[in-house]
Amino acid sequence: MRSRRIAGSRALRAARRAVATAAPRPTVATAALAILLAVPFGACRRGPADTRERVVEREETIGGAPVRLRSNLSPPRGTLGDRVSWRLDATLGEGLVPGPLLLDPAPSALDLDASNAPSLVRERSGLRWSRSFLVRAFDLGAVALPAARIPVGSGTRRDTLEFPQDTVFVDSLTESITGTLRPDSGPIEPGLRAVDYAVLILGALLLAGAAAFLISMLLRSRRKAEAPAAAEVEPPEARLTEALEALEAEFPTLTRDVFYERLSLALRSYAAAVTGVPALDLTTAELTRELAHRGRVREAGRRALIAALDRADLAKFARYEDESAEAKAMLCEARSIAGALVEALPARAPGAGAGPSAAPGGGAPPAAPGPAPGARI
Repeated sequence: MRSRRIAGSRALRAARRAVATAAPRPTVATAALAILLAVPFGACRRGPADTRERVVEREETIGGAPVRLRSNLSPPRGTLGDRVSWRLDATLGEGLVPGPLLLDPAPSALDLDASNAPSLVRERSGLRWSRSFLVRAFDLGAVALPAARIPVGSGTRRDTLEFPQDTVFVDSLTESITGTLRPDSGPIEPGLRAVDYAVLILGALLLAGAAAFLISMLLRSRRKAEAPAAAEVEPPEARLTEALEALEAEFPTLTRDVFYERLSLALRSYAAAVTGVPALDLTTAELTRELAHRGRVREAGRRALIAALDRADLAKFARYEDESAEAKAMLCEARSIAGALVEALPARAPGAGAGPSAAPGGGAPPAAPGPAPGARI
């Protein structure tokens, strides 16, 4: 039997030597061809998929029952805002009961969707607790996931188990550009469309209409400015007469102080209109001095005006109550002052234009037609 084994081994060695001598030796051309064929085939091999998972787990024992805690990320690397699945698994031995998950607050750069409810499956070796989260990171680099803990109990014993800490890696939104850039071809000048021409024409028409409207308004305002003012100014004597007639009509309903106050305002307004003296802002004594220096003021008219104002001051300030006949007599004296306070101006030539500032009785331009409230008397 031994001699047969030796003979068989010798025959096998002789066959190997014959095959080795018959095969051609590799040359440099053969090696180069092998390299060229290996490169494309090697490039066609696909690397690990982007959806690969990363699992971090830890095992320990609680009261003799084995416990396995696992953190699973799929995928462990993504770009800004990509959704990453984060699953926590806890395999608990017999007798251990899990409690609610304790999760720390997520950092500001992490968006954590915890809407999925946990699942609990009973296996041969015990219970398997699992819960999934959707994570989106908005910061570059390594972003740590929040710490997670789960309480477990066995009878009267309570422990809190912490899952292994995990991290998601975030890359930029775009990859680096390695290709060459084409040369600048200059600005692109697109042609105008039909709608562009329509908008331009409409805008030009609107501008032309606005310009025509402004020009017409300007010409109209110039025509109004050049047209002579035909407004007629009411003479001061007529305004004094109207004020005295209204005062006489309301006489039965007025107290003496109100009656004489309105009479004084009417006389002072008339004096200011025909003399130019601010009679409404002066006291009776100051008005007397001002009228004394006016050349066109008649002496008789000035005395009658001052006497009427003194009588009005007596009734207003001294609360003097006179008879109704005396008060009505004061109305007659006030009517006599109209046209008698200043001397009339000489008649102008027919071709001379009377300026609007000339007062009907001469002197300064007329003041406001009515007495101002709160005037100083």
